[in-house]
Amino acid sequence: MTTGSTPKRERFAQEIVRGASQSEAYRIAFKADRMKPDTIHKRASELMRDGWVKARVAELAAGVERELTIEVADLLREAGRIVFSDIRKITKPNGRLMLPHELDADTAAVIKSFEIDKDGAIKYVFWDKNSAMERPFKHKGLFELDNKQKADPLAELLGALKGNVVGPVAQEGKG
Repeated sequence: MTTGSTPKRERFAQEIVRGASQSEAYRIAFKADRMKPDTIHKRASELMRDGWVKARVAELAAGVERELTIEVADLLREAGRIVFSDIRKITKPNGRLMLPHELDADTAAVIKSFEIDKDGAIKYVFWDKNSAMERPFKHKGLFELDNKQKADPLAELLGALKGNVVGPVAQEGKG
């Protein structure tokens, strides 16, 4: 059996990382459509046990995971772009609205959509600042702090009783 990198083995590893089954990856990489399914399954299983292939699949998967990982800091930074956006950045010094390709990256990130009519007039729609502000508030626990400040009299009463509630008691002479 071949060891190390070959174009077919590389393609097999790539197909595995893309989500193909071992047999399907083998069929694609080795153009094995005419082989019997049992033979394809056997060879794909053997290939998957190969040290180079296992290492290559792990390497490719780690790269994909790195690309797909969204960090909390990235999300907060993106929300911050909206929260701290300034509408004045969509105009030139002469007051003319900038075209979308003229906007800086931070300003472009806060625009939900735009329309340019037949006369060239531009209409920008921005992402909602209130919604964007909720995200960092939740992340920082600021809603929790606010909720603790609002006293709930019933909750305070029940907390003070600490489970020492007997239940309804009939009064003498009534009932």
